[in-house]
Amino acid sequence: MPTRQYADTFRNTILPATLNSYSAIFFSKNNILGSAIMLVTFFNFFAGLSGLIAVLGTLLIANAMGFDKMQLKNGIYSFNALLTGLGMGTFFDPGYVFFSLLLLAALLTLILSVTLGGWLGKYGLPFLSIPFVVAFWFVVLPSSQFENLGLTQRNIFWMNEMYAIGGKPMLDFFQTIDALPIHKMLDIYLRSMSSIFFQNNLIAGLIITVAVLISSRIAFSLSIVGFLSAFLFAQFSGSDAASITYYNIGANYIMVAIAIGGFFIIPSGYSYLWSILLVPLTSLVLLFMIKLLGYIQLPVFSLPFSFVVILFVYFLKLRLNSSKLKLTPIQYYSPEINLYTFKNNQERLAQFLYFPLYLPFWGEWSVTQGYDGEYTHKGDWGKALDFMIYDDKMKTYRSNGLLCENYYCYNKPVLAPADGIVEEVIDTIDDNEIGKVNTSNNWGNSIIIRHLPGLYTQISHLKRGSFKVVKGQYVKRGDLLAACGNSGRSPEPHLHFQVQTTPILGAKTIYYPFAYFHQNGKTEKELFQFLVPVEGVNVSGISGNAILQSAFDLMPDTSLTYSYTNGKGSAIAEKWEAYTDAYNNKYLYCKTTESVAYFVNDGSMFYFTAFYGDKKSLLYYFYLSAYKVFLVNPDAVAVKDAMPLNTIRNKKVRIWLHDFIAPFYTYIKAGYSIKVASMDTFSGSGIITLNSEIEVSIWGKTNNESNSSITVQDNCIKEFSFQSVKTQIKATCINS
Repeated sequence: MPTRQYADTFRNTILPATLNSYSAIFFSKNNILGSAIMLVTFFNFFAGLSGLIAVLGTLLIANAMGFDKMQLKNGIYSFNALLTGLGMGTFFDPGYVFFSLLLLAALLTLILSVTLGGWLGKYGLPFLSIPFVVAFWFVVLPSSQFENLGLTQRNIFWMNEMYAIGGKPMLDFFQTIDALPIHKMLDIYLRSMSSIFFQNNLIAGLIITVAVLISSRIAFSLSIVGFLSAFLFAQFSGSDAASITYYNIGANYIMVAIAIGGFFIIPSGYSYLWSILLVPLTSLVLLFMIKLLGYIQLPVFSLPFSFVVILFVYFLKLRLNSSKLKLTPIQYYSPEINLYTFKNNQERLAQFLYFPLYLPFWGEWSVTQGYDGEYTHKGDWGKALDFMIYDDKMKTYRSNGLLCENYYCYNKPVLAPADGIVEEVIDTIDDNEIGKVNTSNNWGNSIIIRHLPGLYTQISHLKRGSFKVVKGQYVKRGDLLAACGNSGRSPEPHLHFQVQTTPILGAKTIYYPFAYFHQNGKTEKELFQFLVPVEGVNVSGISGNAILQSAFDLMPDTSLTYSYTNGKGSAIAEKWEAYTDAYNNKYLYCKTTESVAYFVNDGSMFYFTAFYGDKKSLLYYFYLSAYKVFLVNPDAVAVKDAMPLNTIRNKKVRIWLHDFIAPFYTYIKAGYSIKVASMDTFSGSGIITLNSEIEVSIWGKTNNESNSSITVQDNCIKEFSFQSVKTQIKATCINS
C-alpha cells in the first residue's frame, strides 16, 4: 500500500509539479512550455541535470514536510530551486562537493520561498525570483572557501556539451543554426530568451520562443514589447547606460513586461503601455544594483525584475480607483484565461456587490415613475420607483376612478423585498381623496426595513390599518407587510419604493438594483438580473420552484456519483463531493480527476463561477451544461449569460488568433442560454427537463458550439447529456 501511495504521489503531484517548475518561470502552467524549457536546459547537460535535481529535491522535501499541495503542484515552491540549480550547473564544475552544495542551496530556496511567500502573501505580493538570487549569493560569496568546487565559465563552452552528447553531427547542426545570418534584432531577441536559462544560442531561444507562443499569445507579444522597449531605450541612451546584455534583456526587461502586462494585471492597452514605461525604470534600478552589489562582488541576476514588479504591484494595490489597470483577482496562470474570465465576470458576477432585493409585490405592475423621474423623483431623492397596475386598456382604475377602491393596485399586498428588521412603521395617515395630496405628510404611511448595516428600504403611501408587522419584528423575503394605499403626497393609489443608507423617513436615496425580475418584452417575457427597471415597463417578480431548488441545493458533505460511457465505449463512474472552503465558497470536487467547480446558489439562481482541472472530466461537461440554472417556476423564459472564451474548444474558432488583439478589442463572444423543455408535475415525483446551449459569435455571426439536456427528477439531477462536434456524453446519477 505505501508503494502505491508513493506512485500516486509521484504521478499526481511530483510529475506535474516538475513540469510546472519550468513553465512557472514564464508565469504559466503549460506542459508544452515546461517540457520545452526542460529540453533546452539540457543543452548544457550539467546545468540541466543540476536544475532537475534541485527541483526534484525541493519537491520531495516540500511534499514530505506537508506544505500546500496546490502551491507545490503549481511549481511555486520549486521554480527558484530550478534557477539556482541551472545557475550553479552553469558556473561551477560538477563533483561531490558541488552536488552537496546544490542540495543545500535547493533547500535554502525552499525555505526562502515559503517564508517570503508567507510574509509577502499577507499583502497580496509575490516573491518572484528573490529566493534564487539570495540562495545563489550564499553559494557565490563563500565559493572560494570550497577548494574542490572550482569556478568555471562553463556557459562559454556550451558547444563542448553538445559534442559530448551528440558528437560532431549535433555540434555541426548547432553551429550552423547559431551562425545563421538573421536580422540583428531577431538574433538579440532569441539569445535574450535563451539567456533566462543561462544560455546564449539561437536554437534554445527559438525553442523557448515557440513554446511561449504556443502557451500564450499575449505573453509572446509582451516578450516582444519588453525586448523592443529595452532595445530602443538602449539606442536612445547608449548601450552601457541601459545595460543591454542578453541576460538583462531576457531575465529583467522581458520578464517585467510579461509580469506587468499580462500576469499580475489584466491584459489591456494600459497594461501594455505600462510594460513599455517600466523597462527604462528597470534599467535604472539595474544600474544602481550593479554599482551597489559590485562592491561586494555579488551578481545582480533578476533582482531588478523582482524589485520593480513587487514595488509596482504594491503601488497599484494602494489606489482608491482602479478603473484603468485591473489587478488580476483570480490567478489562472494564463494571460488569456485571466483576461477572458475577468471580462466575463465583470458583468456576470456583479451581483456579488449587492445584497439581493426583490420586487415588493405579487403579479405584474408598471413602473409609472423611474429614477430621476419627471414629477417627484428629483435630486437626492431621485433614485426611487413608483409602481401601479394597468389593465389592457392602459387604465389604472375601473369604473369612474373617483374612489380609491376603483384602482387596481389599491389594497393589494405589499411584500418584504428581502430579509431584515422592521426599523420604522408609520400607520396614522388616512388615504387621500382621488386627485388630492397630503403635503404635510409627504411619504404617508410607510415602512422602513434594515437589511444590512447601511442598507435600508422604504416603502410608502401604504393603507392605514393594513400593517401586518410591528417595529422591531424580523421579516423574511416575501412576508406580507401591509397593503397599497393612497396616503401622503399621492394623487392616486400607487407604491413608492426606495433604497437608502439610514433608517430616517425620507432619507436620501441611492442606486440599487433588484436581483431578479421579469419584464414584458416585444414578443415574450424577459429575465433581468441585478438591474433597475426603467419607467414605462411592466415588471413581475419570481417565485421559486421546489423541485429545482431541492435538486440544485448541493450542501457540503453531500456527494453525487454519475455513470457514463466514454468515447471508447467503456462505462465509467465519476464521483463529485460538495465542500465549502475557508472563505465559505462552495465547490464540487472530483478526486479521480482532481477537478474543482466553484458554484453559487442564492435560492433563485444556481451558477458556476470557476472551474479548475481536467477539461475532459465529466465535471467539466456538467459545468458547461449547468453553467447557470434559474430555480424558479419555469414559464419558457430563457436565461442567458456570457461565457469566457477559454471554454470554447471548437478548433474552427481561431481563438489563438483572437488572443493577439484581445487586450485591445474583442470580436469573438461566447454565450450560454438555458430554458425549460418540458415539465411534468403530475407524476408524483415531478420531472423537469432543461435544455441549454452554448453559441459563439464571430464578428456578429453566431454558430452553435454545444447542446446539453438536464433532467431533474425525485429532487435530484437525475441525468444530463452534452453534445458537441467531437463529444457526446450521457450521464446518469447512480446514488440519488
